[in-house]
Amino acid sequence: MTVEVLAGAGRGLIHDQDRLLREVVEGRNLLWHWLRLTAWMIAGSAAYGAVLGMWHGRELSLYVAIKLPLVLLLTSALTVAFSWTGATLLGLPLKLGQVAVLTFLALSTASLLLASLAPVAAFFTLCAPDPTTAARTTHNLLYLLHTAFVGACGLAGTVTLWRTMRRLASGRTLWAVYLLWVAAYALVGGEVAWVLRPFVGSVYEPVVFLREDALSGNVYEFVWTDILPHLISQLD
Repeated sequence: MTVEVLAGAGRGLIHDQDRLLREVVEGRNLLWHWLRLTAWMIAGSAAYGAVLGMWHGRELSLYVAIKLPLVLLLTSALTVAFSWTGATLLGLPLKLGQVAVLTFLALSTASLLLASLAPVAAFFTLCAPDPTTAARTTHNLLYLLHTAFVGACGLAGTVTLWRTMRRLASGRTLWAVYLLWVAAYALVGGEVAWVLRPFVGSVYEPVVFLREDALSGNVYEFVWTDILPHLISQLD
């Protein structure tokens, strides 16, 4: 599936948003909307994942094209029930299906935006030196580039989520539910991503689908204790 097709899907998602939001608010056609949004989320994140892993060659490119959608699906599976319960307790009673559609609306938006950035990420990757142990700085810069792209597109997805949620409620209750959902997804998503590591690969470790130390450490520790200190040392 080409980037042009995914970009067209993004435009279609935007143009069709009023009908989608209306039916979500009314609780109609939730399964259909969830399936459609899930399909676009998988396609968009797989397209970007293929570029994310291409620095280490075709094998890692294939692995990350599988792992990035898997991260989003697993994170959603682990947080949707919590988000639904939290919304109910905070005074925003929603159907579980409504919560699922809202979650995947944000994810599909973020994934399609990521797919649109795939050519830019591919350009930087193709211009980078080969992944040898001497290319640690390149690894770290590519890691931060992809992290910035994913973070920016994720933020855009949460903006779409916020605009949609404003159709359901207003005031402090809405803010509380929104912040709870975003925090839960960020924390759980960060840990799931660290376990599966849909990243650019390591300059020291061989390419594998799941590393033996998958459960050791976390992504935040890695950025603060490895990535940033090394880049700062290169500026001295």
